This record gives sequence, structure tokens and C-alpha cells, in this order.
Amino acid sequence: MSLINRERINEIRQANDIPVRELANIGISRNRYYRYLNEENDLPAEGFISLMSHLLLTGAEINTELVNGQDTVEGLMYELLDANRKRDPETIKEVSRRSYQLFRNTMARGFLRVASLADVLHARLIPDEHAQIAQQILIDSFEAVKIWREMDVALLYPVIAEVEQKDAFNYLSVIWQKAWPHGTMERLNATTARYLIELLKADEFDLETFKQVADWMANQAKSAMSFAWWATVVSQLENHEWEAVKQQVANAAAIGMTDMADLAEELVTVWYQRAENR
Repeated sequence: MSLINRERINEIRQANDIPVRELANIGISRNRYYRYLNEENDLPAEGFISLMSHLLLTGAEINTELVNGQDTVEGLMYELLDANRKRDPETIKEVSRRSYQLFRNTMARGFLRVASLADVLHARLIPDEHAQIAQQILIDSFEAVKIWREMDVALLYPVIAEVEQKDAFNYLSVIWQKAWPHGTMERLNATTARYLIELLKADEFDLETFKQVADWMANQAKSAMSFAWWATVVSQLENHEWEAVKQQVANAAAIGMTDMADLAEELVTVWYQRAENR
């Protein structure tokens, strides 16, 4: 599917009584126009701009009138996350295919990042060697991020363990300073918990970094049950209240918070092992 709703282009042309033959004046033949509408070819950037100008469409109108919402970077991202939650490899692969196609059509790197994440997630359901390349493309893309957005946090979440620990710390330092919607904040807690696990498993344990990151979770605003739960878990681990934190994890599992409970259980295990080996 094209990023642009080409059928809508034709509707706007007809509504403005612009005959197809008139488009020859801007270098678009009748044959080329209809091949474009049928998605048999693409227009070069200058041709598309000329067509939009001829239809008297502004940039804002192009976004509201023509852009397929499902095939924006954000739309593809949410579709991908939903498919991953449902463990649906076919939809994940389809999102990958469309994202790569849109990247080739637009050269917008956001589409490449979504495609790379889709390949990584697909390989976790169905192993694929290509995922290693896709994962590296995704990790490298974080170096270009200047302003972190919800999508960036979602992209970081599944690969945090593969990012260089120093780089991951720098990313998380920025992310924790911002206010986020509830869903993104839940993902940030899980991402940070996974990062703490990697710090605890490292041969050279960086206590200063570890304490700083743990404190972000323990001292976060308790504005939702899941945030308060993670804050309690980390606080209990900091105080080595092993039995109390195990009960917290068991309570979460009992009420269906399975993903959080599984991640916290892994965190408890490696934290306890590190404490015992000191």
C-alpha cells in the first residue's frame, strides 16, 4: 500500500474539474498519471510536488487529505506492537515489508527503523539470521536521535540488552527526565529493569551507575499502580528485603501481570546473586 491515498488524488482532481490532459502541462502524461493511480509506478519528487501544486493542495492538506494513516511511521509502529503482543508473525512480517517499501519510496529513516524492529521481533518468534543485521541497523539509529519521542522509547525497549551499556545509560538518562503517557512509562520501567539485569550480570559491576538507575525507578511518581509496583520492588531489592519482594512478584503473577512478574523475577534472581557474591 502506498503512503499516499492515490484514489483520493483522483477524487480531488475531478472535484476541481481538472481534465487529465491538462496534466501534460506539468509533464505528467495521461498514461503516466493512470499508472501512478494504479500503483504501477511512482512520480519523482518534483513531479509529485507539481501535481500537488496543480491541485492547489497545501502541505497541511496533503497530510490531512492524502496520507494513509495506517502507513505513517507511527501507524506502522502501533500496528507492529499490537501484532507482537498477539504473537502474530505474519502481520509482523507484513509490517516489515510495507515499512521497507515506504523507506525506498520516501527515504524517511523512520520507516527503516520500524522495518528493522519488525525483523527483530519476527525473528524472536521465527528465528532468522537476517534479524542480526536488522537489529544492528536499529541500534545504530539511536545515535541520530536528538529528541526522544514515544516511538523511540518503544524501539529501544526490545533491544536494550544489546545496546552498549554506556550508550544505553545515556539514552535512559534523557528519557527519564521527560514526562510520558502511561503506556510509554510502563515500557520505560520494563526497559530500565532489563538494563539493571544487564548491569548486574556484567563482569565489572558499575555500582554508581546501578544505584543511579535503580533510584529512577524507586523514586518515580506513583501515579499508577504499575509505577508504584515497580518502585516498591526496586526499593525492597535495594534494602535486600528478599522475602517481601518475592511476595510482590507472586502477587503480580496472581492478578495476571505476567510479563511484569516474569521480568521482576529475573531481576530479583540476578540481584540476589550479585548481593550474595559481594
